[in-house]
Amino acid sequence: MFNKIILYYLLLAITITATLGRNDRFKVLKNKIVNRINKHEFKLPFCGNLIKTRDHQIKNYKEIPLNIITQLNKVTSISELFWKFLPHDDIFNVLYYTTNNNQNSSIIIPKAATCTTDYQVVSLRDDDDPSLYYSPPCTRVKRCGGCCGSNLVSCQPTKVEMLNFQVTILQYNETFAFKEKKIVTVEQHVACKCDCTIKEQDCNFSQVYNAKECRCVCNNFEDQDKCDEKRDIKMWDSESCSCQCMEVQECTSGFKFNYNTCSCEPTEDTVNPHN
Repeated sequence: MFNKIILYYLLLAITITATLGRNDRFKVLKNKIVNRINKHEFKLPFCGNLIKTRDHQIKNYKEIPLNIITQLNKVTSISELFWKFLPHDDIFNVLYYTTNNNQNSSIIIPKAATCTTDYQVVSLRDDDDPSLYYSPPCTRVKRCGGCCGSNLVSCQPTKVEMLNFQVTILQYNETFAFKEKKIVTVEQHVACKCDCTIKEQDCNFSQVYNAKECRCVCNNFEDQDKCDEKRDIKMWDSESCSCQCMEVQECTSGFKFNYNTCSCEPTEDTVNPHN
């Protein structure tokens, strides 16, 4: 165990050496250590489990699963991102990138805006009367904010408290006159977390809620299968859980659009003009 830790810090020392321009020496030492790592099946120590990207490959560049998004949201630096989510055989490229890719002093590495409380401006006005002046007109309270890595989740409060602010209200009519002192109640957020944007109550009668995917999913599977059989003219609408025509045409006089065949067909008067 002690030898493994020494090897780990030796890798870091080699990387620092590379940043000083000693790339040839870096390559020689790199090859030696690679052989030792392969021979002793050395694994890099890191707080938590190393997640191999290859174990979570998503074919055809589909949407990143929410369980991986949750893990990504816990990453606090580019180095940690590389360590956790890149495969083992990229380790030396990672070391070189994270220490040598910041040569331009004008480039700023941004700090992640994680989901947490921060002071935001809120209005203390509770009346739209333009003749009224509130003092003060606004204040700052803590509200949840930050990014969650997916449009399926958003930063939401898990605990709130109510604050009572006293404001002074003046009435204007060419000159100001004191109207009243008033208590305005404002919600302040105490704790936050990234949670599903779409809730179970957002689902319609043809949908069931999938909490793991933060989605409303259609439950009329047979209708969807029938719609797929007509994919040349129809497509499945997951919002309304119904089969829709790909193109709705404006029909000429004597014709009416048929939503079953997705085409213009003659009306009964056109087919039987003498009836």
